Amino acid sequence: MILSYFDSSVLLAILLDEERQEEAYSFWQNTIRVSSILLKIETTIGLRRTYDNNKFKLEDDWLKKKAKILDEYLNEVNYKVVNNQIEREIHSRKELARCRTLDAIHMATALQFRAINNNEEINLYTFDKTMYSLAEYYKFQTNKL
Repeated sequence: MILSYFDSSVLLAILLDEERQEEAYSFWQNTIRVSSILLKIETTIGLRRTYDNNKFKLEDDWLKKKAKILDEYLNEVNYKVVNNQIEREIHSRKELARCRTLDAIHMATALQFRAINNNEEINLYTFDKTMYSLAEYYKFQTNKL
């Protein structure tokens, strides 16, 4: 089974019932899911920010329910911590400066997963345009934006 790297935009699309929810959910199915430990942090912050910005429109227990669902999704992912390997990857690939810092860390982590997997094909799923462009540059299999 092919590895699939996920950034937070895909998981948040599922959790926040966004327009691309069905598409995001289809990526999630039938694959070995991998990501940076950043996925846990970014999705938690994303849920909290959404609740804070909409607390008068959402049910009181919305955040608690969504956090529980998030935990279930996060338990299905294999994580890599940000370490010296990721730092070396970032230093050696100047193209990573094209995107925001956390996205650069995600991309460096995806590159590390590919290296660990003997440079086998790996999917990279994101709804971020810049990260998508870099994924194509580094020849990952990607979703279509």
